[in-house]
Amino acid sequence: MKKKFTEFAEKRPVLVFWILAILLATALIPIAIIIFTKYPNFGEDIYIANNNRDYNTNILYSLPLAFKVSGGAWFAFILLAWPATASLSGIITSFILKQKAGVKDLFQKFRFWAPELTAKKGIKIWLQAIFLAVGINLLYSILRNYVSDVEPQEFFKINTIYSLREIIFIFITSLFFDGGGLMEEIGWRGFALPRLQMKFTPLKSSIILGVIWSLWHIPVKFDLLFSSPSYFLSFYFIFTLVCILYCIVITYFYNRLGGSILIGVTFHGLMNDSTGIKRIFNADSLVINDFVSTGLLAVIFMAVVFVILYREGAMLGKRETKLL
Repeated sequence: MKKKFTEFAEKRPVLVFWILAILLATALIPIAIIIFTKYPNFGEDIYIANNNRDYNTNILYSLPLAFKVSGGAWFAFILLAWPATASLSGIITSFILKQKAGVKDLFQKFRFWAPELTAKKGIKIWLQAIFLAVGINLLYSILRNYVSDVEPQEFFKINTIYSLREIIFIFITSLFFDGGGLMEEIGWRGFALPRLQMKFTPLKSSIILGVIWSLWHIPVKFDLLFSSPSYFLSFYFIFTLVCILYCIVITYFYNRLGGSILIGVTFHGLMNDSTGIKRIFNADSLVINDFVSTGLLAVIFMAVVFVILYREGAMLGKRETKLL
């Protein structure tokens, strides 16, 4: 039985990884329900304790705040354990396939760029990725104003809950210590992407990865299951599209760097936007629903992906390195 499972894992490693990631995430739902039920006022408590600032995804900024309120340690646990199921699945599946050597191979891509790249080239690509992510977030903030009929004079009025010092600290640390990026990317960009690219073009690999990434979120976002079927389906359709577009962009930078989990961590973290750049031009009174907001993000990413595909085609930068 064990031999048959190992043989199946060798033939379908990404499928095994994905199923295991979903099972691990689903197993945490009862724990999450207990925590949410026992500490229903966590969000409000941390908002008050943090001078009207919400818990954000930056680990170094938010963990100390969480520990100040009742149940904060449990919330911190579940908010980190859920994304970690993707990476844990990648580690377990790597061990199943090649034992310790498989795990070692997995973490070898936890680097800034491949040894064959010069520091000048690597830094240039990193800066391009960071500036692109910031630009997308800023444009998103402006477009939210536009579709919400905000007065033109309010379009570029900065609205942030953080001081300049806090913004700098949160932004720099979120490059590598975002709860989603750091805890997930060993799985998505470390385990799944390289294996998909062994069989498919980078473009097709990114589409497949985007779909399974989106579906993995269902147990993580289980509260959506209690919404109306029409809302759930429409929201998840646009959410899946965004995941696919995210994956295409990250794959592009990943390949150009010769295989780098860290660029996935960084881009993922910047798009989670613990600094609040996506809302920096938005008034407190702005009202926009999640479907429209996600749709705006999809439109922006479509434009970015169009440019990348025009320049690179389906290879998404892979031809620049022979490492994959």
